[in-house]
Amino acid sequence: MRKTNPNVYFGVLSKVLQGTEDEANDMNADFEKIRQALDAHTVDQLTVADLTAVADHFQKGTDGYQAKLAQLEQAQAPIKILGKHKNLVTAFRNYTEGCQAMTDSIHPADQTVDEAAFNAAEQQQEEAMGKVTAMTQRIMTSQM
Repeated sequence: MRKTNPNVYFGVLSKVLQGTEDEANDMNADFEKIRQALDAHTVDQLTVADLTAVADHFQKGTDGYQAKLAQLEQAQAPIKILGKHKNLVTAFRNYTEGCQAMTDSIHPADQTVDEAAFNAAEQQQEEAMGKVTAMTQRIMTSQM
């Protein structure tokens, strides 16, 4: 069995996490637009074009997260952190699923957003990202 190079693994991990942060920052303005409209009960004032643009942007971001999930799944974690890596992958998968659920809660043609689904997806993302962060910290502080 060939020994895994921790530097390669940590490089993949770093790239995935930085890319995730960059995409989240990129989508934040659209998230805030929907969140504020839901909180103010003004979703009906968003146009079909507005909602379509947000849904498309969210889908592009979610597709990026799915690609990052695939990178994590394929990453060769050192044996000492394999369990932590698997937990990280599970948490990241849950995050990605929450992102897809949020995207799916937006219905541009009807000019609606399923508020319950949007809120549940937001909660799922927050919980999953908390676990991603915790697992990442545990991995980074592991003795190699």
